[in-house]
Amino acid sequence: MSWERSGTDYWRQSSELIFQHHKLEKGLCLPRTSRRFFGQVAAENTVSLMKEWRQCGLDVTAPVYRAAEGVLRSYRAAIIAMPGRETVQKRLLNEIDGLVSDEIDIAYRTPLIPPKVPDGAYATLLALSQSRRSTRDFASRPVDLTLLERAATVAQLSPSACNRQPWHLHLYDDPEAIKAMLALQNGNSGFGHTVPLLAVITSDMASFFDSSERMQPVLDGGLFLMTLLLALEAQGLATCCLNWCVDPATDKKGHRIGAIPEQEKILTFLAIGYREEGATSPLSARRPIEDVIRHH
Repeated sequence: MSWERSGTDYWRQSSELIFQHHKLEKGLCLPRTSRRFFGQVAAENTVSLMKEWRQCGLDVTAPVYRAAEGVLRSYRAAIIAMPGRETVQKRLLNEIDGLVSDEIDIAYRTPLIPPKVPDGAYATLLALSQSRRSTRDFASRPVDLTLLERAATVAQLSPSACNRQPWHLHLYDDPEAIKAMLALQNGNSGFGHTVPLLAVITSDMASFFDSSERMQPVLDGGLFLMTLLLALEAQGLATCCLNWCVDPATDKKGHRIGAIPEQEKILTFLAIGYREEGATSPLSARRPIEDVIRHH
């Protein structure tokens, strides 16, 4: 959990760049009554990281870099209208002008007004949540990976700490690869052989600056996972989360067999496929809402 790097390291550099420019993006969304000059350090760091990005020869058309440009354009417009700190403002404006053009790509325009939630959205979400049940009896029908890409596109919209999106999704559809991976997991007995597609959700530890963020890899990955589950269910795909509660030796073996980089923390396995005709799922009765809500 560190951004210390030597040479080109896309993931660490992109994580730090997102961390810095998202500070500016959040500041632009504060109540107007709170507006004052802000973001000097974050702006300086963003500019410095963008220069490093170029020096390392990373792609300046990459979405992470283009998003930083979009934020700096909006930040530039905001501080022009803010009184005070003229010397600092002038220096920042010069730095920003040297990095971004006046051309605006609408895809990276920020901040924005969120679209209106469509009528019936709650009923749809409730129906998806009630329909999604852990399946332990899959049909042999192969899964179209395009459906996984569509689901991951939705899951990418999940919130994460400073928008760093630390998650990765490893997919295995070769029966022997699935068998080797599931041999390391103790919750697939009796049905693992029916799984047509196995996903491993990981969180990239290089997304975080130090151990004070030790809870974020799991929290962010869990948010991504839940959205992914609903997006898969919406496309008619059944799932079963398989916990990864293993000792360090087994964890290392999972990384090796699955060709998962060491810096990625394995969070969970996920069985994906179509329900076999007539397949059943546990009711999994829920606690009453009184057990959940604590009103202070």
